[in-house]
Amino acid sequence: MKSQRWILLLGLSIATAGVPWAVQAQTPADPSAPVEAPPADLETPAEAQPEDTGPSATEAFNLGVERYNQEDYVGALEAFNIAIEQDPNQANAYLYRGMIFVQQEDYDLAIADLNRAIELDPGNANAYFTRGTVFYQQGDTEQAQADFNTALATDPDTANAYLYRGLIDAEQGKHDLALEDFSIAIELDPNNATAYVLRGFAWEKVENYSEAVNDFSRAIELNGDLSRAYMGRGVAHYHLGLYDASLSDLNAAVSRDPELARAYLNRSYVYFRQGRPNRALEDLDQAIELSPTLAEAYLSRGTVRAEQGDLSGAEQDFARVLQLNPDSATAYKQKGDVLMQAGDAVAAISDYTEALLIDPSYAEAYLARGKARMATGDAFGAIDDYSQALAARPNYLEAYSARGAAYLEVGQAQNAYDDLSQAILSDTNQADPNLFFNRGMVRASLGDDVGARRDFEQAANLYLQQGDAAGYRQTLQQMR
Repeated sequence: MKSQRWILLLGLSIATAGVPWAVQAQTPADPSAPVEAPPADLETPAEAQPEDTGPSATEAFNLGVERYNQEDYVGALEAFNIAIEQDPNQANAYLYRGMIFVQQEDYDLAIADLNRAIELDPGNANAYFTRGTVFYQQGDTEQAQADFNTALATDPDTANAYLYRGLIDAEQGKHDLALEDFSIAIELDPNNATAYVLRGFAWEKVENYSEAVNDFSRAIELNGDLSRAYMGRGVAHYHLGLYDASLSDLNAAVSRDPELARAYLNRSYVYFRQGRPNRALEDLDQAIELSPTLAEAYLSRGTVRAEQGDLSGAEQDFARVLQLNPDSATAYKQKGDVLMQAGDAVAAISDYTEALLIDPSYAEAYLARGKARMATGDAFGAIDDYSQALAARPNYLEAYSARGAAYLEVGQAQNAYDDLSQAILSDTNQADPNLFFNRGMVRASLGDDVGARRDFEQAANLYLQQGDAAGYRQTLQQMR
């Protein structure tokens, strides 16, 4: 079921880059070097006790690295504080301390230390990369992108910088650039499962679902516990029409991460397509419980509720979507559809208008508003909306059909004939009896009795095949 509401959004975190190198301990003074004896006529003082000044900057730094690698971030922070106190010009100590602040989500302190590391060592690719990840976490993608670019200019083998840069491009809709960066990252590190997952999502964005399946499968080979890889492959299988495989993958995603709200959301689409709306609603309820701000889940639940006749519940869900995202043209359109089902065409027109103010190229909203205007008796307003729908989508079969019927309503027979003929030509299955019935009516009004009879006969056969007794009787009456 492809529509604007069936959207998979990317939400994948990336592990930070590998730990920078540790500085080797300094070589002590040569113990075999001669020491000059004191003059014989001087009294030798009592041997002075060496003052305990604690570890040197290098010793403290190496201890900090050891603790960092053991994920003892509190102990590592103490060691790096000592290293910096002993040697304020040790760039890597600031880098490591900045990375600890990132772990602690203290981004202001992290930025300050990373700035200092870069000031002391402008060629430190790790410092630029790590600062870029902080800017990314803070939503400053422009500065993050600049830092990742600098990191790659300094060290073109920084694989994770390609991943982050590709992720930013993907979020900005630059999927070709994202695919290029993810591919380079994979060339640099062929066993990086995260890189395959990210590229898999990028393939989905350009609707290359077969390649997406390949990448997600490779990620699963490398790490069988990646719930997002199973989820991504399940979505790709869904778009390929492999619903059993899709359901199996999404079940695997949920079993590996029962807190993954989007896995439930995506599984609901499979259940809905399989004609299991109650199971779909259960998954959507679970997705919303796990992630109360997941607008897509409310949007989908509203759609399922509307199809089940729960118009009040559907309207509440679409209203919730608009609270979370006031610029959701889809939510306004869907809410308008519910109001039309409830028989309130005037209120529906208002919602369709809001949708079109947000997205002036939303062909389905023009078509829906046209039908609502027809319901209020505004045939000429409806014709204008159908024309707008066709301007947005020139081969829109339903818009030709609806405009043809509206032209018939206002007595513009030739325009009606042209639109209905275009709709019939565009309908490759030629299975809509209403098109032939309406064109039969137009031909009859134009005096083309032979053509009208042919259209009525076609309409009658289609109504009969589809079990539409009322349409069949109406057509026979016109033929008489």
